[in-house]
Amino acid sequence: MNFEVLKKIWEEKGMADLKNIKPGQLVYIEEKIGDRLWRFKGIVIKTKKPQHADGTFTVRGEVAGIKIEKIYPFAFPNFKKVEILDEYKIRRAKLYYLREKVGRQAKLRSKRLMKSK
Repeated sequence: MNFEVLKKIWEEKGMADLKNIKPGQLVYIEEKIGDRLWRFKGIVIKTKKPQHADGTFTVRGEVAGIKIEKIYPFAFPNFKKVEILDEYKIRRAKLYYLREKVGRQAKLRSKRLMKSK
């Protein structure tokens, strides 16, 4: 896609709030596909160029019992809602190791719960 078109979408849609998306956050995404609304919840495992119009973020979640990863551009015109539900304590910029973890090993510690203690 042309960078000028992406930049125009970025400015028109007001995607400045998406700049806050970082690895280790649990996000809820509603996107419009055709005439349907698709809901997806997952953890952000990677971001690429978050302050830029042609940046992307990768979300790993579960749909119908199957783990999937979706790559979303920050200037995606079909976003209806993007919500940050929780933030986890992480020590790496890329969370690829979560792909192999299952069950209790895949649990992360919430920053919100740590602050309340």
